[in-house]
Amino acid sequence: MENNLESIANFKITKVRRDRHQRRQDSHVHPYYEILYVINGYCTFFSGHNIYQLNQGDLVIVPQGTLHKSTYPETGYSERYVINFPEKGLEWLRQLVDKEIIREMLQAGAISIPDKRRDYLESLMGQMLAEFEGQDMLSPAFIQAELLEILLFIIRCQRFSQNVVKEFDETNQLIQSVATYVYENFHRHITLSDTALRFHISRSYLSKKFKAVTGFGFKEYLINIRIQNACRMLLETDQSITDIALSCGFNDSNYFGDAFRHVKGISPNHYRKNREMI
Repeated sequence: MENNLESIANFKITKVRRDRHQRRQDSHVHPYYEILYVINGYCTFFSGHNIYQLNQGDLVIVPQGTLHKSTYPETGYSERYVINFPEKGLEWLRQLVDKEIIREMLQAGAISIPDKRRDYLESLMGQMLAEFEGQDMLSPAFIQAELLEILLFIIRCQRFSQNVVKEFDETNQLIQSVATYVYENFHRHITLSDTALRFHISRSYLSKKFKAVTGFGFKEYLINIRIQNACRMLLETDQSITDIALSCGFNDSNYFGDAFRHVKGISPNHYRKNREMI
């Protein structure tokens, strides 16, 4: 597809089925947007600092650069469409729709598609998958048109359908609050013990519950959020690596370098130098 329409370069759509042997997916960050639509089954989805229980007919938008992870059920299976598209995939949409509406759409989190409209959406995604897997010279244009139609459909659901926006997972409000606290205070000195004290629970309970709900260990999540913000600063500022480390909550630049390499696979300096490839 790289030799066709530039606006859909790096586009991808897959239809994925997960069962109890593939319950957990490693946390990751994309330099592109992701749309996940649950066809059948259910899963727990953790994005940024928000926890959702996704069921059949639910759709979630993951903004580019957002840390996210899925946890799958112990029994049964989960089937979904996953669409990845770059910033350029929004160019057509921006010619038709107000930028503020697009911004709201891309940050809205999860929605439940109305029952009577699911066949329509699944048909669109099925057509898109067929064009992606069996391409001819017109496939890139069809894919772009179908992506535009899906995004417009999502906007319509968000703005004109009642009760479609999913609330956070009500059964895990405590962990939702903890994750939000870490997400908003990553630059401060945060420990598991201090956080447990802040939320009036035991250290061991917080550790086990956080892992069970989010799929992350507490320290793993904290480091990933710090690294995510460090990546942004490496690409968008000229601050020294030591200053960035301190700004993101690392007390030692060497520890920061080791943690960064563990998460990203390269050093902070190498990451910054290769910003055009990110």
